[in-house]
Amino acid sequence: MKFSKRNSGIELIKIFAVVLIVLCHAVPENPFTLANGLTYVDGTTTDYPQFVLVSFLGGAGLIGDVIFIVCSSYFLLDSKKLSVSKIATMILNVLIISLIFMGVILALGYKLSAFTIVKQVFPTVFQNNWFITYYIVFYLLHPLFNLIIEKLDKLTLGIAAAFLFFHCSILLYALGTAPGTNKFLCFVNIYFVVAYFKKYGQNFCNSKKLNIILCVASAVLYVALRLALNYAGLKIDYLYDKMLGYVHIHCPILIVFSITLFNLVNMQKWHSKFVNYLSSLSLLIYIIHHNNLFAELIQPKWYDFFLGRVGENHFVLSILALAAIYFAGSVLLATAYRYSIEIGVKKLSAKIDCAVMKVVEKIKSRKKPQIGEER
Repeated sequence: MKFSKRNSGIELIKIFAVVLIVLCHAVPENPFTLANGLTYVDGTTTDYPQFVLVSFLGGAGLIGDVIFIVCSSYFLLDSKKLSVSKIATMILNVLIISLIFMGVILALGYKLSAFTIVKQVFPTVFQNNWFITYYIVFYLLHPLFNLIIEKLDKLTLGIAAAFLFFHCSILLYALGTAPGTNKFLCFVNIYFVVAYFKKYGQNFCNSKKLNIILCVASAVLYVALRLALNYAGLKIDYLYDKMLGYVHIHCPILIVFSITLFNLVNMQKWHSKFVNYLSSLSLLIYIIHHNNLFAELIQPKWYDFFLGRVGENHFVLSILALAAIYFAGSVLLATAYRYSIEIGVKKLSAKIDCAVMKVVEKIKSRKKPQIGEER
Protein backbone atom coordinates (compact mmCIF):
# COMPACT_ATOMS: atom_id res chain seq x y z
CA MET A 1 0.00 0.00 0.00
CA LYS A 2 1.41 3.36 -1.04
CA PHE A 3 1.96 5.82 1.78
CA SER A 4 -0.35 8.36 0.08
CA LYS A 5 -3.33 6.01 0.61
CA ARG A 6 -2.88 5.48 4.34
CA ASN A 7 -5.12 6.99 7.00
CA SER A 8 -3.55 10.40 7.57
CA GLY A 9 -4.82 10.51 11.16
CA ILE A 10 -2.50 7.64 12.06
CA GLU A 11 0.32 9.12 9.98
CA LEU A 12 -0.16 12.43 11.79
CA ILE A 13 0.37 10.92 15.24
CA LYS A 14 3.49 9.19 13.88
CA ILE A 15 4.76 12.65 12.92
CA PHE A 16 3.78 13.82 16.41
CA ALA A 17 5.81 10.92 17.83
CA VAL A 18 8.89 11.88 15.80
CA VAL A 19 8.54 15.53 16.85
CA LEU A 20 8.52 14.42 20.49
CA ILE A 21 11.64 12.33 19.89
CA VAL A 22 13.47 15.24 18.23
CA LEU A 23 12.35 17.51 21.06
CA CYS A 24 13.76 15.05 23.59
CA HIS A 25 17.16 15.07 21.89
CA ALA A 26 17.33 18.87 21.98
CA VAL A 27 17.63 18.60 25.77
CA PRO A 28 21.21 18.21 27.10
CA GLU A 29 21.83 14.66 28.32
CA ASN A 30 24.88 15.64 30.38
CA PRO A 31 24.90 18.23 33.18
CA PHE A 32 24.63 21.66 31.56
CA THR A 33 25.40 24.98 33.24
CA LEU A 34 23.57 28.12 32.09
CA ALA A 35 24.95 31.66 31.92
CA ASN A 36 23.48 32.45 35.33
CA GLY A 37 25.33 29.55 36.95
CA LEU A 38 22.39 27.17 37.34
CA THR A 39 23.07 23.57 36.26
CA TYR A 40 20.47 21.34 34.64
CA VAL A 41 20.93 17.59 35.15
CA ASP A 42 18.70 15.47 32.92
CA GLY A 43 16.58 12.81 34.61
CA THR A 44 16.92 14.23 38.12
CA THR A 45 14.55 16.15 40.35
CA THR A 46 14.80 19.92 40.68
CA ASP A 47 13.15 22.80 42.50
CA TYR A 48 13.52 25.24 39.56
CA PRO A 49 10.23 25.59 37.60
CA GLN A 50 11.96 26.03 34.22
CA PHE A 51 14.02 22.91 34.81
CA VAL A 52 10.85 20.97 35.66
CA LEU A 53 9.44 21.97 32.26
CA VAL A 54 12.68 20.96 30.57
CA SER A 55 12.51 17.56 32.29
CA PHE A 56 9.11 17.05 30.62
CA LEU A 57 10.73 17.79 27.26
CA GLY A 58 13.57 15.42 28.07
CA GLY A 59 11.11 12.56 28.55
CA ALA A 60 9.01 13.41 25.49
CA GLY A 61 10.93 11.02 23.27
CA LEU A 62 9.79 8.02 25.29
CA ILE A 63 6.18 9.01 24.66
CA GLY A 64 7.00 9.17 20.95
CA ASP A 65 8.63 5.73 21.09
CA VAL A 66 5.54 4.12 22.62
CA ILE A 67 3.22 5.81 20.09
CA PHE A 68 5.43 4.57 17.26
CA ILE A 69 5.46 1.00 18.63
CA VAL A 70 1.65 1.00 18.98
CA CYS A 71 1.16 2.25 15.39
CA SER A 72 3.65 -0.27 13.99
CA SER A 73 2.12 -3.13 15.99
CA TYR A 74 -1.37 -2.46 14.67
CA PHE A 75 -0.26 -2.81 11.04
CA LEU A 76 2.32 -5.57 11.55
CA LEU A 77 -0.45 -7.74 13.02
CA ASP A 78 -1.91 -7.92 9.48
CA SER A 79 1.45 -8.89 7.95
CA LYS A 80 1.56 -12.48 6.75
CA LYS A 81 5.24 -12.64 5.83
CA LEU A 82 8.55 -10.93 6.35
CA SER A 83 9.67 -8.31 3.82
CA VAL A 84 13.37 -8.94 3.27
CA SER A 85 13.62 -5.80 1.16
CA LYS A 86 12.23 -3.67 4.00
CA ILE A 87 14.69 -5.13 6.50
CA ALA A 88 17.57 -4.66 4.06
CA THR A 89 16.50 -1.07 3.38
CA MET A 90 16.42 -0.23 7.09
CA ILE A 91 19.80 -1.81 7.78
CA LEU A 92 21.43 -0.23 4.73
CA ASN A 93 19.97 3.20 5.53
CA VAL A 94 21.34 3.05 9.08
CA LEU A 95 24.74 1.95 7.77
CA ILE A 96 25.03 4.50 4.97
CA ILE A 97 23.87 7.44 7.09
CA SER A 98 26.28 6.35 9.82
CA LEU A 99 29.15 6.27 7.30
CA ILE A 100 28.16 9.68 5.91
CA PHE A 101 28.26 11.21 9.38
CA MET A 102 31.62 9.58 10.05
CA GLY A 103 32.99 10.98 6.78
CA VAL A 104 31.79 14.48 7.67
CA ILE A 105 33.25 14.24 11.17
CA LEU A 106 36.63 13.08 9.82
CA ALA A 107 36.56 15.84 7.18
CA LEU A 108 36.09 18.39 9.98
CA GLY A 109 39.37 17.23 11.51
CA TYR A 110 38.13 15.09 14.39
CA LYS A 111 40.19 12.06 15.36
CA LEU A 112 38.26 8.86 15.95
CA SER A 113 39.44 5.77 17.80
CA ALA A 114 39.50 2.39 16.08
CA PHE A 115 36.59 1.21 18.23
CA THR A 116 34.51 4.28 17.33
CA ILE A 117 35.10 3.58 13.63
CA VAL A 118 34.05 -0.04 14.10
CA LYS A 119 30.86 1.15 15.81
CA GLN A 120 30.08 3.39 12.84
CA VAL A 121 30.64 0.52 10.40
CA PHE A 122 28.32 -1.72 12.45
CA PRO A 123 25.80 0.81 13.83
CA THR A 124 22.96 -1.67 14.25
CA VAL A 125 25.06 -4.22 16.11
CA PHE A 126 26.40 -1.61 18.55
CA GLN A 127 23.00 0.08 18.96
CA ASN A 128 24.18 3.55 17.94
CA ASN A 129 20.47 4.25 17.98
CA TRP A 130 18.88 1.80 20.40
CA PHE A 131 15.32 2.18 19.13
CA ILE A 132 16.21 1.37 15.51
CA THR A 133 18.16 -1.74 16.54
CA TYR A 134 15.30 -3.06 18.68
CA TYR A 135 12.76 -2.14 16.00
CA ILE A 136 14.66 -4.14 13.35
CA VAL A 137 14.78 -7.23 15.61
CA PHE A 138 11.12 -6.64 16.47
CA TYR A 139 10.21 -6.49 12.77
CA LEU A 140 12.25 -9.62 12.02
CA LEU A 141 10.34 -11.62 14.63
CA HIS A 142 6.82 -10.25 14.12
CA PRO A 143 5.74 -13.11 11.78
CA LEU A 144 6.57 -15.53 14.61
CA PHE A 145 4.52 -13.45 17.04
CA ASN A 146 1.62 -13.43 14.56
CA LEU A 147 1.82 -17.21 14.19
CA ILE A 148 1.61 -17.58 17.96
CA ILE A 149 -1.25 -15.09 18.24
CA GLU A 150 -3.25 -16.90 15.53
CA LYS A 151 -2.96 -20.16 17.47
CA LEU A 152 -4.26 -18.65 20.71
CA ASP A 153 -7.93 -18.32 21.58
CA LYS A 154 -9.35 -15.24 23.29
CA LEU A 155 -8.70 -16.44 26.84
CA THR A 156 -5.17 -17.68 26.17
CA LEU A 157 -4.19 -14.53 24.28
CA GLY A 158 -5.62 -12.46 27.11
CA ILE A 159 -3.56 -14.40 29.64
CA ALA A 160 -0.39 -14.03 27.52
CA ALA A 161 -0.93 -10.30 27.09
CA ALA A 162 -1.73 -9.89 30.80
CA PHE A 163 1.38 -11.86 31.80
CA LEU A 164 3.65 -9.75 29.59
CA PHE A 165 2.02 -6.56 30.85
CA PHE A 166 2.39 -7.66 34.46
CA HIS A 167 6.05 -8.57 33.97
CA CYS A 168 7.04 -5.44 32.01
CA SER A 169 4.66 -2.72 33.16
CA ILE A 170 4.17 -3.80 36.78
CA LEU A 171 7.21 -5.74 38.06
CA LEU A 172 9.97 -4.18 35.93
CA TYR A 173 8.29 -0.79 36.12
CA ALA A 174 8.17 -0.94 39.94
CA LEU A 175 11.98 -1.04 40.01
CA GLY A 176 12.06 2.55 38.78
CA THR A 177 14.90 1.96 36.33
CA ALA A 178 15.05 1.98 32.53
CA PRO A 179 14.24 -1.49 31.12
CA GLY A 180 17.76 -1.93 29.73
CA THR A 181 18.08 -5.28 27.93
CA ASN A 182 14.36 -5.82 28.63
CA LYS A 183 13.50 -3.11 26.09
CA PHE A 184 12.77 -5.74 23.45
CA LEU A 185 10.43 -7.55 25.83
CA CYS A 186 8.65 -4.22 26.32
CA PHE A 187 8.13 -4.05 22.53
CA VAL A 188 6.61 -7.53 22.66
CA ASN A 189 4.45 -6.51 25.62
CA ILE A 190 2.90 -3.65 23.65
CA TYR A 191 2.51 -5.89 20.58
CA PHE A 192 0.48 -8.52 22.44
CA VAL A 193 -1.68 -5.91 24.20
CA VAL A 194 -2.47 -4.26 20.85
CA ALA A 195 -3.13 -7.71 19.34
CA TYR A 196 -5.67 -8.59 22.03
CA PHE A 197 -7.65 -5.38 21.63
CA LYS A 198 -7.48 -5.52 17.83
CA LYS A 199 -8.84 -9.08 17.76
CA TYR A 200 -11.24 -9.09 20.69
CA GLY A 201 -11.64 -5.55 21.96
CA GLN A 202 -13.51 -3.87 19.12
CA ASN A 203 -16.15 -2.48 21.48
CA PHE A 204 -13.39 -0.71 23.37
CA CYS A 205 -11.48 0.37 20.23
CA ASN A 206 -14.63 1.83 18.66
CA SER A 207 -15.91 3.63 21.77
CA LYS A 208 -15.09 7.28 21.19
CA LYS A 209 -16.30 8.38 24.62
CA LEU A 210 -14.33 5.73 26.53
CA ASN A 211 -11.14 6.38 24.56
CA ILE A 212 -11.39 10.14 25.07
CA ILE A 213 -11.85 9.63 28.82
CA LEU A 214 -8.90 7.22 29.07
CA CYS A 215 -6.68 9.31 26.80
CA VAL A 216 -7.28 12.52 28.75
CA ALA A 217 -7.08 10.73 32.10
CA SER A 218 -3.76 9.05 31.21
CA ALA A 219 -2.32 12.37 29.98
CA VAL A 220 -3.30 14.03 33.26
CA LEU A 221 -1.94 11.07 35.24
CA TYR A 222 1.36 11.29 33.35
CA VAL A 223 1.78 14.95 34.25
CA ALA A 224 0.77 14.24 37.85
CA LEU A 225 3.21 11.32 38.01
CA ARG A 226 6.15 13.43 36.85
CA LEU A 227 5.29 16.26 39.25
CA ALA A 228 4.86 13.79 42.13
CA LEU A 229 8.17 12.09 41.32
CA ASN A 230 9.91 15.45 41.15
CA TYR A 231 8.50 16.49 44.52
CA ALA A 232 9.24 13.12 46.13
CA GLY A 233 12.77 13.13 44.71
CA LEU A 234 13.51 16.36 46.55
CA LYS A 235 12.62 14.61 49.82
CA ILE A 236 13.80 11.04 49.20
CA ASP A 237 17.34 10.41 47.95
CA TYR A 238 16.42 7.08 46.34
CA LEU A 239 14.03 8.84 43.93
CA TYR A 240 16.42 11.68 43.03
CA ASP A 241 17.45 10.14 39.68
CA LYS A 242 14.50 7.80 39.02
CA MET A 243 12.53 10.26 36.87
CA LEU A 244 13.17 8.66 33.46
CA GLY A 245 12.96 5.14 34.87
CA TYR A 246 9.31 5.64 35.76
CA VAL A 247 8.34 7.17 32.40
CA HIS A 248 10.13 4.77 30.03
CA ILE A 249 8.48 2.61 27.34
CA HIS A 250 7.19 0.13 29.96
CA CYS A 251 5.19 2.83 31.77
CA PRO A 252 1.55 1.61 31.89
CA ILE A 253 0.24 5.19 31.71
CA LEU A 254 2.10 5.82 28.44
CA ILE A 255 0.82 2.55 26.98
CA VAL A 256 -2.79 3.43 27.81
CA PHE A 257 -2.32 6.95 26.43
CA SER A 258 -0.77 5.71 23.17
CA ILE A 259 -3.36 2.98 22.53
CA THR A 260 -6.33 5.26 23.21
CA LEU A 261 -4.81 8.07 21.11
CA PHE A 262 -4.35 5.58 18.27
CA ASN A 263 -7.96 4.38 18.62
CA LEU A 264 -9.27 7.92 18.44
CA VAL A 265 -7.40 8.85 15.25
CA ASN A 266 -8.18 5.47 13.70
CA MET A 267 -11.89 6.24 13.95
CA GLN A 268 -11.47 9.16 11.55
CA LYS A 269 -10.51 8.34 7.96
CA TRP A 270 -8.92 11.14 5.93
CA HIS A 271 -6.02 11.49 3.53
CA SER A 272 -3.34 14.09 3.00
CA LYS A 273 -0.43 13.41 0.65
CA PHE A 274 1.77 15.88 2.49
CA VAL A 275 1.08 14.37 5.93
CA ASN A 276 1.59 10.84 4.63
CA TYR A 277 4.81 11.78 2.85
CA LEU A 278 6.22 13.48 5.94
CA SER A 279 5.29 10.44 8.00
CA SER A 280 7.06 8.16 5.51
CA LEU A 281 10.29 9.98 6.41
CA SER A 282 9.91 9.10 10.11
CA LEU A 283 12.66 6.49 10.36
CA LEU A 284 15.06 8.58 8.25
CA ILE A 285 14.43 11.60 10.47
CA TYR A 286 14.96 9.38 13.50
CA ILE A 287 18.30 8.11 12.17
CA ILE A 288 19.57 11.48 10.90
CA HIS A 289 18.74 13.86 13.72
CA HIS A 290 20.56 12.04 16.52
CA ASN A 291 23.58 10.29 15.07
CA ASN A 292 25.87 9.21 17.92
CA LEU A 293 28.95 11.04 16.57
CA PHE A 294 26.93 14.21 16.09
CA ALA A 295 25.52 13.85 19.61
CA GLU A 296 28.95 13.32 21.16
CA LEU A 297 31.11 15.78 19.19
CA ILE A 298 28.95 18.46 17.58
CA GLN A 299 25.83 18.72 19.71
CA PRO A 300 27.62 19.95 22.86
CA LYS A 301 28.89 22.93 20.86
CA TRP A 302 25.37 23.63 19.65
CA TYR A 303 24.23 23.57 23.25
CA ASP A 304 26.90 26.12 24.15
CA PHE A 305 25.77 28.38 21.29
CA PHE A 306 21.99 28.06 21.65
CA LEU A 307 21.54 27.32 25.34
CA GLY A 308 24.70 28.39 27.14
CA ARG A 309 24.05 32.10 26.61
CA VAL A 310 20.57 32.12 28.10
CA GLY A 311 19.35 32.18 31.66
CA GLU A 312 16.86 30.01 33.44
CA ASN A 313 13.84 31.96 32.15
CA HIS A 314 14.68 31.36 28.46
CA PHE A 315 15.94 27.80 28.72
CA VAL A 316 12.69 26.18 27.51
CA LEU A 317 12.31 28.56 24.55
CA SER A 318 15.90 27.94 23.50
CA ILE A 319 15.37 24.17 23.55
CA LEU A 320 12.18 24.52 21.49
CA ALA A 321 14.04 26.66 18.95
CA LEU A 322 16.88 24.14 18.75
CA ALA A 323 14.40 21.27 18.32
CA ALA A 324 12.69 23.15 15.48
CA ILE A 325 16.06 23.54 13.75
CA TYR A 326 16.83 19.83 14.23
CA PHE A 327 13.46 18.79 12.86
CA ALA A 328 13.49 21.11 9.83
CA GLY A 329 17.08 20.18 9.01
CA SER A 330 16.37 16.47 9.37
CA VAL A 331 13.32 16.68 7.09
CA LEU A 332 15.38 18.42 4.40
CA LEU A 333 18.25 15.93 4.69
CA ALA A 334 15.82 12.99 4.75
CA THR A 335 14.10 14.29 1.61
CA ALA A 336 17.44 14.72 -0.16
CA TYR A 337 18.44 11.21 0.89
CA ARG A 338 15.07 9.75 -0.17
CA TYR A 339 15.42 11.03 -3.75
CA SER A 340 19.10 10.24 -4.18
CA ILE A 341 20.89 7.54 -2.20
CA GLU A 342 17.78 5.67 -1.06
CA ILE A 343 16.78 5.03 -4.67
CA GLY A 344 19.90 2.91 -5.03
CA VAL A 345 19.37 1.39 -1.59
CA LYS A 346 15.88 0.18 -2.54
CA LYS A 347 17.15 -1.31 -5.81
CA LEU A 348 19.86 -3.18 -3.93
CA SER A 349 17.32 -4.28 -1.28
CA ALA A 350 15.05 -5.64 -4.02
CA LYS A 351 17.95 -7.69 -5.41
CA ILE A 352 18.74 -9.00 -1.91
CA ASP A 353 15.07 -9.92 -1.53
CA CYS A 354 15.11 -11.85 -4.81
CA ALA A 355 18.34 -13.65 -3.87
CA VAL A 356 16.97 -14.65 -0.47
CA MET A 357 13.68 -15.85 -2.01
CA LYS A 358 15.60 -18.02 -4.52
CA VAL A 359 17.55 -19.62 -1.68
CA VAL A 360 14.31 -20.24 0.25
CA GLU A 361 12.65 -21.79 -2.80
CA LYS A 362 15.65 -24.09 -3.38
CA ILE A 363 15.50 -25.23 0.24
CA LYS A 364 11.77 -25.86 -0.06
CA SER A 365 12.17 -27.79 -3.33
CA ARG A 366 14.80 -30.07 -1.79
CA LYS A 367 12.42 -31.00 1.00
CA LYS A 368 9.61 -31.91 -1.42
CA PRO A 369 9.60 -35.56 -2.57
CA GLN A 370 10.30 -36.01 -6.29
CA ILE A 371 7.79 -37.72 -8.61
CA GLY A 372 8.10 -41.47 -8.29
CA GLU A 373 10.11 -41.19 -5.11
CA GLU A 374 9.03 -43.45 -2.27
CA ARG A 375 7.35 -41.74 0.61
